[in-house]
Amino acid sequence: MPRKDRNDSAVYRHLLKLDYSELWDNYTTNKEIRQVLSRASKNDQGNEGFPDYLYVNAIKKLLILAEVKPSISQHIKQGSIDPEKYAVDGVKHYLKFLTPAKMSEDNLKEYFASWKIVGLAVSGDIADPYNRRISTFVLSDGRIDELRNVVDILNENEYLSLFENIDEEQIISDISATSKKINKWLRSVDSQKRPVLLSALMICLFEVDGFQNDFRNGYSAWSAPTIIKNIPPTVKQILARESIPTEKIEVINAGLTFMEHDQDLNNTNVLKDILNELRDSVIPLFKRKSNYDIIGKFYEEFLRYAGVANVKKGIVLTPRHITSLFVELIDLRVNDIILDPACGTGAFLIAAMNKLMDTIDKTPIPNKATLTRNLKERQLIGFEKNATMFSLAISNMLFRGDGKSRIFHCDYFSRNADDILDDLRQRGIVPTIGLINPPYGGKDNGDNPTKKEIQFLTRMLDHVSRYGVIIAPLSTYFKDESTRRSILTKHTLRYVINMPKDLFMPNAATNTAIAVFETNKPHGDQDVVFYDLKDDGFVLSKSKGRTDVYNKWSKIRIELIEKLSNPGRYADGINLVKSRLNPGDEWVIQAHAKTDYSGLTENAFISSIKQYMIFQAKQQMNLLEEELDEVTLLQIVSDYYSNSDERGVGETDGG
Repeated sequence: MPRKDRNDSAVYRHLLKLDYSELWDNYTTNKEIRQVLSRASKNDQGNEGFPDYLYVNAIKKLLILAEVKPSISQHIKQGSIDPEKYAVDGVKHYLKFLTPAKMSEDNLKEYFASWKIVGLAVSGDIADPYNRRISTFVLSDGRIDELRNVVDILNENEYLSLFENIDEEQIISDISATSKKINKWLRSVDSQKRPVLLSALMICLFEVDGFQNDFRNGYSAWSAPTIIKNIPPTVKQILARESIPTEKIEVINAGLTFMEHDQDLNNTNVLKDILNELRDSVIPLFKRKSNYDIIGKFYEEFLRYAGVANVKKGIVLTPRHITSLFVELIDLRVNDIILDPACGTGAFLIAAMNKLMDTIDKTPIPNKATLTRNLKERQLIGFEKNATMFSLAISNMLFRGDGKSRIFHCDYFSRNADDILDDLRQRGIVPTIGLINPPYGGKDNGDNPTKKEIQFLTRMLDHVSRYGVIIAPLSTYFKDESTRRSILTKHTLRYVINMPKDLFMPNAATNTAIAVFETNKPHGDQDVVFYDLKDDGFVLSKSKGRTDVYNKWSKIRIELIEKLSNPGRYADGINLVKSRLNPGDEWVIQAHAKTDYSGLTENAFISSIKQYMIFQAKQQMNLLEEELDEVTLLQIVSDYYSNSDERGVGETDGG
């Protein structure tokens, strides 16, 4: 029973262009949905009420309700609620009738229990991103939750993916809140010491079958000095049981000596509070079955709040989907030995371990237990100069069931590292694969002794027998020409993949690329595949960092691997280029691609002007770092340009 001409709506025409397997409409024949909406009139008189548009897929159990208003001034009413005049108020009005609290019939509660229900509030001109507002709501555990990261109308699969990620979104939110809380409790402790203490406390709470952890069972009854006294011996006991060498244990315990003299730790319950928080709110998350790297995310969030994960300090933690991508870009074999010369928290080693364990598990080969044991004991090698990162790497591997990785607290460029690698080689342990995200911004001089990224790459490639993969700033691939030439006399450059410019946000704004090398094979006249991955599907938010909220990465990753494997089929000369390197050529796609003029349209020009005007207004008012809702931003920009005649457009306050 249509109530209006759908074709008059630009929003409806926009919905028809998206990928949906069923039809959008403003009514439905689904009897259960009609039963719920039979009393959903906006005047609350108990009569029938329908949103502007509905989408129903009974097979996938997806229901989307949409309310549309012609002006963004009708998006949401401040203060009171008016579902008849405002889009947000209207869609939330209909959603509430689909909550268990509003449904009295048991058959309806049971029917909708497994449905995925979305509410859309759309106002303004759908074709103009600067003159529209879109708010997205979902029903979750009987609540109407707004997804603030979702500011576009999605297709069917993307909405379905939202629900796959809701659990992970909650995990990220919980981990972030806990990390912030623990850092606040430790505000009197130097930021560089906090991660070492965290690592030790995590180890002290470690549980494994057949092991009696007296610390975990007894700390709640101990005084603060007793807890402090028992932390180092407990760390030693647990790590020694996991076959961690004594010298590695001493590195961690050496970083804990400050506790004895810290007045806040000795005279308050802060350590007990942290242990309780870790025991009750963090460690249980590690046991959940999820493809998401919960442990890694917890460490990342903790370091971020402590101020350690900072590009200025050379520490740039690799996003988890990138560590997994590394091991998919190469032909990884079950007997490969992995080397990470700057392993940080161990993310690359863990990604390789997971991939190899999965391969062992799925391959019909005998002695799987022996292969798995060898993998953990012999095939993972890491060097980490920073004591903070080293401590986290040890506890990270411990909670993943691997206490035997060969992670060394050692400068990869030192004589000690040479001796370690020589000793391993004499025992038949020779690295075949190198994976690295080196410290950024090194200069290799008196003021900044950190080696440059290209130096890490050169040394790593010379140490591995099959493949080397690096992610580094773009400058690595066009500076230091003589070093790059030297590399190609010994090794073959296979791929260079430009990564999204906000990949390391919010911790660092760095343009980077991944390069894949086949080692011990001079490059000669081999072609190189250059790929520009402008978008990995992740969305940046202030509170959660970059997350795959739309679950797009899986598809993007599959497409990336397919194109790299078949460059002749997909090369377009712009986003994918297959090119032969001449001596002195830069290793970036910009040096080999054609100019793309397809984006030079009138709409693109207008959009660029609008973006610049918004940027200029925010810059002049020192608002570039502020997150503003769209209504506030529009008001600010309007006020800025309405007063422009008084000072002249583009002038600064100082003239």
